Amino acid sequence: MAQVAHKLVELESLESSRPETLTLLDLVAAVADAASSEEEVVAAVHHLIETGRVRLVGNFCQCDVARIPTDHD
Repeated sequence: MAQVAHKLVELESLESSRPETLTLLDLVAAVADAASSEEEVVAAVHHLIETGRVRLVGNFCQCDVARIPTDHD
């Protein structure tokens, strides 16, 4: 497997034709390092997945991440 991008700026620069493959945990950790709030983390993670810059593997690879319940629901 290719080296994983661990910084939000690296993830944002990815093209949807060559998405980074990450677990949801790794993605959230990378985004949380640069985010200033939980809402920003959720929005950035959703955007990266929906735009195809990131492809999930692991437990959440088949889930509609937008429908995962949060404490705010």
